[in-house]
Amino acid sequence: MTTTVPPPEPNPQGDPTRLPPDMRVSPSTWLRKNLFNNWYNTLITLVAVVVGAILLFYGGRFIFVTGQWEAVRKNLTLLLLGVYPRNEHWRLVAQMYLVASALGLAWGTVTARSHDQAEDTGVAAQRPSPLDLLRRYWPILLMLVVILVFTRTIWPTLFTLSTIAVGLAMRAGAIRLPRSSRRICWFAAAFMAILSFQVVSGANGNAWWWMSGLFAFAALQLANARDFTKLLGTSIVWPIFGQARLITAKDLVWLRRVVQILAVAAAVVAVRVIYWLIGDTSSVSWDDWSGLYLTLVASGAAIILSFPLALLLAVGRRSSLPAIRWLCVTYIEFFRGVPFIALLFVAKIFIDFFLDVDTPLSLTTRTIIVFTIFSSAYVAEVVRGGLQAVPKGQIEAGQAVGLQPPAVMRLIVLPQALRAVIPAMVGQFISLFKDSTLLAFISVVEFYRARELIHSQQEYSTVAIAETLVFAAFVYWAISYTMSKESQRLERHLGVGER
Repeated sequence: MTTTVPPPEPNPQGDPTRLPPDMRVSPSTWLRKNLFNNWYNTLITLVAVVVGAILLFYGGRFIFVTGQWEAVRKNLTLLLLGVYPRNEHWRLVAQMYLVASALGLAWGTVTARSHDQAEDTGVAAQRPSPLDLLRRYWPILLMLVVILVFTRTIWPTLFTLSTIAVGLAMRAGAIRLPRSSRRICWFAAAFMAILSFQVVSGANGNAWWWMSGLFAFAALQLANARDFTKLLGTSIVWPIFGQARLITAKDLVWLRRVVQILAVAAAVVAVRVIYWLIGDTSSVSWDDWSGLYLTLVASGAAIILSFPLALLLAVGRRSSLPAIRWLCVTYIEFFRGVPFIALLFVAKIFIDFFLDVDTPLSLTTRTIIVFTIFSSAYVAEVVRGGLQAVPKGQIEAGQAVGLQPPAVMRLIVLPQALRAVIPAMVGQFISLFKDSTLLAFISVVEFYRARELIHSQQEYSTVAIAETLVFAAFVYWAISYTMSKESQRLERHLGVGER
């Protein structure tokens, strides 16, 4: 009888407690080997300990004893929501529940798909424990705890806990769905995400196009199902026309096309009728969006919109067509050479001159446009570096098996290029998030500008300046550090830098 020896568990982070017993070292041995192995390392260690103890003492005394945090406590709503109308806060509450539901469904679907892939390949799926999730998201959780400590009632705490519970419940439900029904979670998540936007911005004007496009796509996916089309033909179409015969492959092709057209048209008409029955719902002007809420919306929208634009620019810069190549080069080099603050003033003063619209765009919309344009130029250069890192033999191999150039780019080149530039791309997104503080120069009340409004009050004109700065810096650090840690986790998962 043979005995199978299980492979050793991976130890990516160098945790000595996960090493085999004969390789583990005691803490004192590790300290002697790494921190006190010679005289200059010992000196550096002692100096670092002394400096760290001094900083910890004075920092702790400032935070827990001498800090005048009442300015933050009384103006917490101003910091988080700015000048957003108080009687419209219910919109933000509804939006948070919808966003939590959308994120929970998407997270659960991705988790279930990874479990399915592990099951298909015969590998045991690794389920993260609550401790693992705490290690991943502890900066954000710490930020939430600090914000809730400054609140005066229990309602914000209950709202936060219920929002997290809704997201986790949606995630658990998506994981437990059958594999054949899991695709619907993506449509449900997209539906909730669009609805969360329209709760705040209203559904007037042409906003119904967003939802009709989603439902049209869902109807198209349903119409593409072979079993659905065949069932429709055998049960409805042929009996109506009195043609009792088997459906051939040729019949199925044209029937599917008819079903696709009818399904898309029915979805668009249904959504339009629903919005017509609801009527033009009221909304809050985008110029009233402010505080940390505006910072997250503006930077998140710029990140999402700039990424596909950057891909097009990076690929266009490598095009063999001179017109497309020089157009992309001109765009990238121009916007990379112009200071961002200058573009912000262009957004505030001149951008309406270039758009022939009856209703001027809100300042928030114009800043998001400038954010997207500016960030896409930098991300395009990052992606171009990844494209150049892909060996030419990969492209030739794709062409050798008969793939067309778009398929080679989509299936072979771009996955490898994006995988190689994850650190630089996430670094650019973090820089974009922090650059949102520059919106204060054009009088946009984002998070940092909301902090300055606190000190325009007579009570806090000359006091608590350091406290509000520390609070703002802590929030920026928590979000940026979480983005950085998630990118590092993605790098380890994809094996960036490994062969």
